[in-house]
Amino acid sequence: MNQMPLSHAVYLGVDKMNRSGTAFKPDIPRLIADLRMSSGTSGIIAMPAEGVQKINRQGYELVKLSTPDVPSLEITVDDLWTCAKEHYGLTAATAAAGIGGIPIKKVRLGYPLALGSSKYTNLASHFGYKFFPMATLPHRSVAARVAKNAFGTIRVFGIVGRALPFVAVGLAVYDAISIGMCAYEEPNRK
Repeated sequence: MNQMPLSHAVYLGVDKMNRSGTAFKPDIPRLIADLRMSSGTSGIIAMPAEGVQKINRQGYELVKLSTPDVPSLEITVDDLWTCAKEHYGLTAATAAAGIGGIPIKKVRLGYPLALGSSKYTNLASHFGYKFFPMATLPHRSVAARVAKNAFGTIRVFGIVGRALPFVAVGLAVYDAISIGMCAYEEPNRK
C-alpha cells in the first residue's frame, strides 16, 4: 500500500471516480478539512451526495465508522504483585527446584574430578549423595538402563539433580503463564 499525503489521495480519488463515470464534484478543500477533523473513528468514507442532499454545497456526505469497543489492557505492577503473592503461596516448588538445580563446582564441595566428568554438581545431587549414598535403581533393570542412557547415572539423587533444571524451567513457564492470566483478569475482579 502506497502512502501519500491526505490532500494528494483525495485529489487522486476524486479524479478516479469522475473518470469511471461517477459524478463526484465535492468542495475538495472542505472535504480534506473534514477528513482531517474526523479523528477518533475507525474509518470514514466520503460519498457523493444524492437526492435532497444534492442541494448541499459540499457535494459529499461523510459516513463515519464507529470506534470498536475493545477492552483496554491495563495491568499494573500492583496486579502483578498480588497475583505473584497468590500464586507462590501455593507453589513454592519452583523456588525449591530452582535452588536445588543451581550448578556448583565439585571442587568447592570436596569431590574429586574424574576424567571426562563434569566440573559441576547441584545441591540436590550433593545432599542425596551425602545422606543417601546407596540409593540407586536396581541394577540391570529397565529403569536403570533408561536412566543410565538418559542421565548418565543410576543414583536416584543423581537422576533427580540432573533432571531438576528441566523441571525448574517447566515450573517457571507454568508460573509465568499463571501469573499473567491472573494479572489479566485482576482488573475485572475489583
